[in-house]
Amino acid sequence: MKCKNCNANLRTDFKYCPGCGAKVVLKRITFKGLFSDFFERLLNLENNFFKTIGHLTVWPEKVITSYVDGTRRKYLNPINYLTISLALSGILLFFLRRFALDKINFDVFGMDVSTSGSMKVMNIVMEYNNFIFLLYIPIIALAGYITLNQRSYNLPEYIVTGTYILSHTSLLTFPISMIIILGFPESYMAYSIFSLLIMLSYTLYVLLRIHRYSITITLLRGFLFCALYLIGYFGLSIGINLILLLTGQLQFKDFLPPEA
Repeated sequence: MKCKNCNANLRTDFKYCPGCGAKVVLKRITFKGLFSDFFERLLNLENNFFKTIGHLTVWPEKVITSYVDGTRRKYLNPINYLTISLALSGILLFFLRRFALDKINFDVFGMDVSTSGSMKVMNIVMEYNNFIFLLYIPIIALAGYITLNQRSYNLPEYIVTGTYILSHTSLLTFPISMIIILGFPESYMAYSIFSLLIMLSYTLYVLLRIHRYSITITLLRGFLFCALYLIGYFGLSIGINLILLLTGQLQFKDFLPPEA
């Protein structure tokens, strides 16, 4: 018998190919097989998907330092974890468009914000949601690399850290986001501000567990990290609006308050 992937010779009792590691498949495709393959490949239960969720919540340093130090099978790798979070983000966008978009209160602070302009911005942002979502990873990576780096991580290692952090935050907030969209859509913008604080708090929690400092140094470096993080976050928001203005997708009149 030969491996269907690398053509290596196999014994009939082999479950995996010793050459390429592929699983030996002898049976025809069935619904049970498709369901099993879905969980094995997408959720990658063999690579401890649920352990990854649990440890990233309680002991995130175990997951991230293990991966950076070369342990690649103990936890779900950051790319697969990111793929799952992007899929859940797509589900949220579907429900947001379908059930909540026309009910959102954009004037959270009572500043006579233009609803039509805000709606236009949100529609464009939703169209490029996955790309914008990924841009937060380098913001986390750069802010952490500059301020919280006791282990002397290089930038690619911080990209891995940021990918785990952003993906896990997305997974943790998914149930809350769905409740807000379906039950309290008018509060979605206020919740978005709250979710930013959740992401910032969790990011700081993870980085301080990985890069241990004394209390005094922690306070100073933590403050600097928050400042750089918020500069990156609002800089990205401003940059998106500038690009939309320069490309003609938005106009200055879209930001004017509604006429009385």
